[in-house]
Amino acid sequence: MRLLDDQLERSLSPGGRLDALLGALEFATEPAVDPKGELARTVCVAVDPDLLVTVNEMTQNYQVLDNSADPAGPVHPGTGQGLAVAWLDRLRAMAKHTCVTPLPYAQASLDAVAEMADDGLSHQATTGAADVLDQILGVVSLRGATLLGDSHLSAASIDLLTAQGPTVAVSPLPSGQETPPDFNPRRVSDTLVAAPFDPSVGAALSAVGRTPMTPDYVPQSLRFALQHDSRTARMQDALGAMAWQALSPQQTPRQTVLLPDATWDLSDGEARSILSATSTLLHSGLAIPRPLPTLIGEARAGAQPNPVDTTFGVDAQEAVDDWVSQGLGDEVRRVWGLTAALTVDARTGLTGVQYTDPLRQDALRAVSQSVPADARDDAARERLAAIRRTVGDLFNAVTVVNPGGSYTLATEHSPLPLVLRNELPVPIRVSLRVETPAGMSATDVGVQEIPPGFLPVKVPVEVNVSQRMAVDVTLHTPDGLPLGDPVRLSVHSNAYGKPLFFITISAATVLFALTGRRLWHRFRGQPDRADLDREDEPAAPEKGAQWQR
Repeated sequence: MRLLDDQLERSLSPGGRLDALLGALEFATEPAVDPKGELARTVCVAVDPDLLVTVNEMTQNYQVLDNSADPAGPVHPGTGQGLAVAWLDRLRAMAKHTCVTPLPYAQASLDAVAEMADDGLSHQATTGAADVLDQILGVVSLRGATLLGDSHLSAASIDLLTAQGPTVAVSPLPSGQETPPDFNPRRVSDTLVAAPFDPSVGAALSAVGRTPMTPDYVPQSLRFALQHDSRTARMQDALGAMAWQALSPQQTPRQTVLLPDATWDLSDGEARSILSATSTLLHSGLAIPRPLPTLIGEARAGAQPNPVDTTFGVDAQEAVDDWVSQGLGDEVRRVWGLTAALTVDARTGLTGVQYTDPLRQDALRAVSQSVPADARDDAARERLAAIRRTVGDLFNAVTVVNPGGSYTLATEHSPLPLVLRNELPVPIRVSLRVETPAGMSATDVGVQEIPPGFLPVKVPVEVNVSQRMAVDVTLHTPDGLPLGDPVRLSVHSNAYGKPLFFITISAATVLFALTGRRLWHRFRGQPDRADLDREDEPAAPEKGAQWQR
């Protein structure tokens, strides 16, 4: 694996972002600090599967670019292997007694993913993300919830999540909703329930830390420069927002979801302060634990099947330009088409899906909301260009070898020898198409499987003329996607086809007839007309005669 920089290594180091967040949670959920386990039941660790995959890869040997602006430039060995191993072990231990659930893969914008219009990618970004956590952490992560801590639930996102099956979307309450705000779950489609949280609390939490940020769901009219407030003031604002509802009792209990932005960057002390405030609310009786699995179950049960709330979804927010999302979708579909033709390499066990999966992951990273809003378009365009180049290279890696000369066919049925080249690390099934001119025909050889390397193929042909001909050969996947560049072969045939056949048969018949007639006459002692024009042979000398000088 190759990383652009060592930012993730710094995050895993003591005092880094990931180390601080996990360390604070470890301390706050210790039996001595949380004897009744109330905080441990309340907290659910939301993990980006893409982050988890990257850290897991760092546990092996990896490389870091010397210059992140030059992806093809020199690299140096990464030094964070031990940090990655230790952090993953700590997270696995935490996951054994704490709820764990996935964020959308690579924190991808669901609006942009919906614009890509690819079912497989939509599944990978949402419901399929839990499988990644299960595999790496060795636990059964929480399914049935989609956490949107940095954007509204839009109409496009509702359609995308509806297609994924029964789901509860935890998202900010849209601005302009009823007053006072209603945070009760509501059904927004046949299979999707929205469980809204207070956006003011989420925004206050997201403003805490080293890199304060304002989530996308905050209206422009309510935005201000967070750097104008001190770090301490922003922390006090967050603690006050957390406690406000608990200190303002109403007649009926109501649930509160505390969901900061996924790029939350806190120090160890800040993270402990927020967890300590939560524990204080629980231990004082101002709040009771409401585990996320319970929230999901209650949301599904409490949301009335009819009528569906069609006013909840907001207009889709363009995380990136539509043409970029559509271009990414086109490339992903090309990758799926190539993947369908790939098989398993018997030597390594590598499958086609495993080989092409990084490209689909890159498509999701291209629309990640972890990138600052003012840089998303440029970053997405760069990734689209890189993906397009890589996909083109994969398709061009399977070709027909051009001999550079000409083929000579000795007979009309001599096969046409070809060599197919596969530079991919997995076998691929291809369909060979041979376009011949008039006077020549080729037999379809069916689908061929090319292993990594080369595969010689003989194409049966029939030639009826004797001349130099141009034959065009192309490769396609079984579904018709073109592979490599077309190759034009120069073929020379010595065959004369049917005329030569009839001439040969006629000549053989005449020769046989003449030979038979001559033998017939000789057997009967009759002179043959073919011998009439010969001179008489000299008579043999008499016995006893001698030559005289």
